Amino acid sequence: MNSIVPTPMRMLVLEQLLLQTKNLSLTDIETLLYPADRITIYRTLQTFVKKGLIHIIETPQGHLYALCSDECSANSHSDNHPHFFCEQCKTVSCNNDFTVTIKGKPNVPQYRVDKIEINVKGICPDCLKA
Repeated sequence: MNSIVPTPMRMLVLEQLLLQTKNLSLTDIETLLYPADRITIYRTLQTFVKKGLIHIIETPQGHLYALCSDECSANSHSDNHPHFFCEQCKTVSCNNDFTVTIKGKPNVPQYRVDKIEINVKGICPDCLKA
């Protein structure tokens, strides 16, 4: 298995991903690690994605980065869970309370299916308490 060489920047980025209670954008991480170089942070995130440590959540506002499950690897992301979009605070979180099983690739003639995303919208527990 190809491991990730633990450079100081990689350790800092990973620490932020572990410490934060929400999924982070590149800008979020850049702000947290100011004055770190944006390109270095971006390359670190891309390395983490390629190695199966994190996955990308695509939102209308841009990409967010989330830690992967233990089943993910460099060769296969197993992020078969929905993402929850809070309509009040606008945060996005991975919902690991349930998974979605898709057996095989869907048969969609004339299309190449690369990724299937399931999004759930509502109000998160923090906003419900407020």
